[in-house]
Amino acid sequence: MSGLLIFSILLVDFIVRKNELSKKNSFVVVAYAFLLAMIPISKLELTGVVAHVLVLMAIRRIISLQSLKSVKKKLFDAAFWIAIAALAWYGAGGTLLLVFLGVLLFDRSDYRNWLVPFFAVLTVGIIYLAGFWAINDQLPQYFQLQDWKFDLSEWQSLQTAWPAAYLLGLTALVVPAYWLGYRKIMLIRKKRPLFIVFAAVVAWLVAFGVQPAQTHSLVFLMFPLGVALANLTERNQQRPITELLMWAFLLLPFAARTVI
Repeated sequence: MSGLLIFSILLVDFIVRKNELSKKNSFVVVAYAFLLAMIPISKLELTGVVAHVLVLMAIRRIISLQSLKSVKKKLFDAAFWIAIAALAWYGAGGTLLLVFLGVLLFDRSDYRNWLVPFFAVLTVGIIYLAGFWAINDQLPQYFQLQDWKFDLSEWQSLQTAWPAAYLLGLTALVVPAYWLGYRKIMLIRKKRPLFIVFAAVVAWLVAFGVQPAQTHSLVFLMFPLGVALANLTERNQQRPITELLMWAFLLLPFAARTVI
């Protein structure tokens, strides 16, 4: 699992540099790594980390839609990765919303773009069912409807409640400030920042929507929050409020760990 986490850091660095989500520095990578360290290692599960890496690969394809090159192929790839991620951990299926948000932001004029994600999910489903049938000579029997109950019991202990509360507060402060920094920029240049904002919202929907709530679902928040925090720091390096925010970001997790 450690190897996957290191790979996710390298993947984040590639996404940021390839799509110019920040200046030519390592601010996003550092922020992402520190945010990832907020989740207790005992609460991370291999399936959740695998799903997170696959979702990052999907996000890479979605963000590159702004070039308007090979749009349908990128949409198919993104939905394909997310569908595989959902097989690893079912909660990752909620991030499929990001694919449709990508269509809405970057190329919603072609109605076929809205259909591509469904074909990608169908493709993964057919491959999975065919493989399962070939190995087990039967179809999987887990398609059961269950009562949905809002359950945050896993977040009631101090060890897990602190990271969730800290990340929620950081999101409420950083993401709106990040978006407001683009209010005077042309709409075409706002699309990627707007996608980052939506990605943070979807990450919290997944975290709260998966029931019972699981701490490792917070990993989907780390990339958009890391990008927002790094950009906010870059734009306001000379302001005291940014310095205070950075010190709080760096020291509070360690202070909390000593208490917990």
